[in-house]
Formats: sequence, C-alpha cells, structure tokens
Amino acid sequence: MNASPRSPALLHPERIHPALWRGSQLAGARQAIIPTGFDLLNHELPNQGWPVGTLIELMPCRPGIGELHLLRPALAQLDCNRCIALLGPPYIPYFQCWFNWQLGKHRLLWIKTETVFDSLWSAEQILKSQACAALLCWSSFIRPQALRRLQWLATQTDTLFILFRPAAAARQPSAAPLRLALEPAMQGVAASILKRRGPACSNPILIPLYLARTQTASPMPHVTLDLSLSAHAQSGRDLSPLAN
Repeated sequence: MNASPRSPALLHPERIHPALWRGSQLAGARQAIIPTGFDLLNHELPNQGWPVGTLIELMPCRPGIGELHLLRPALAQLDCNRCIALLGPPYIPYFQCWFNWQLGKHRLLWIKTETVFDSLWSAEQILKSQACAALLCWSSFIRPQALRRLQWLATQTDTLFILFRPAAAARQPSAAPLRLALEPAMQGVAASILKRRGPACSNPILIPLYLARTQTASPMPHVTLDLSLSAHAQSGRDLSPLAN
C-alpha cells in the first residue's frame, strides 16, 4: 500500500533515514555543528550552526570585507590543542589581530601555495591527517570533480572546513552542501545563502560584526592628533587587509 499524503513517513522523512528531509524544512539530521555566534544566521542554518565535516563555501564580493570576522566566534570555540590552518590566503595574515580576537591560544598554520593544484593537494593532506580543528582555504577556479573529492574527504573528519572562492563562483555548480555569498553592509556583512539542506533562502541576512562608533561627550584634545597619524607612521609597517 502506498503511503498516504498525511502518513508519518512523509511528514517525518528523517524517521526513514537521517539524511532525508522535506524540501520545505531545514535538514534535521544529527550532525556536529559549531554555533556561528550570530542568532540570525544560526536560525537559517540546518542544526543551527556551521556544520563540521562538511565543505562550506564562502564567496565574498572581494577579500577583506569581514569574512574572517564572521568566523571569529566559531574559531574561538575550537580545540586549542589543534591547529587552525590558513591555506593560500590572499594577503599576509596579521597575527596581532588574532591575539586581539582572543585567539592567541590557538596554533595557526600558515601555508603559502603557488598553484591551485598545490592548494588542493595541501587541503587533502590536512583533511586526511585530521590534525587541524579548522581549515580555511582560499582558491580560485576548482573543477567540480575536485570539489566532490574535497566534500567526500571532509565527511571523514570533524574539521571545520571553509573554502573561500571568488564571487563569480556562485554561478557555478558545487558539491558543497552549504554556500554563502557575502556583501559588505552597515556595521557588518550581508550573507545570502545560495545553497543549504532545506528550502531556498530568498532574503540576505544582515549580520552585525562591529559595534557602532559613538561620539564621546567630551573628546580629549589629543584624540584628533592621534587619529591623524596613519598606521604606517605609527608602526613603521603596513597593516594587512586581513586585520579588518
């Protein structure tokens, strides 16, 4: 006998298999997650957080708009006895920023690569070793076959795996179960969920990353002078764009 439209099996497909869900609902399969630190974003993600052991794609319109700041709360929750790998970032990491974010206790592994092939090979080795609590990887063009392999390898781990890709990659198919496009917004970023295990998300999510600046009632006379000095003049070196 065929199941009726109101049968429990159709209303609750997860009872048949944890990997099944209704198209109008977020996937409810039990999967380890790390809360994002932002309630609005948690509400729109399956299981209320960043899934670990999964390929997650973040596609900012340009580097340095706050994409790392978006991950800050999640990174702070990771096991500090395991590394956070930065694979092929577009700029030199500004490590003082990590200390300012209270992430200094985490060991950072910075890997520079010359080609996409080198990046993919390095990503595979990191995932296979399971030595890193998080892998943040930057890459441009990646073949669909390589994305499928990365997703499969990720499922064998408990690593938070973030792949940063150009905004143009949003028009290309991907094996990543979770894909977000990022745009700068007032005091933060606007995240558009392009793909998730669940219904389509039509509206961008405005995520506040920075506290609004307020004017002091009686500014100190030296403030203007201090602010007029460039960071280059004060420190004697340029700041990395990743410090923002």
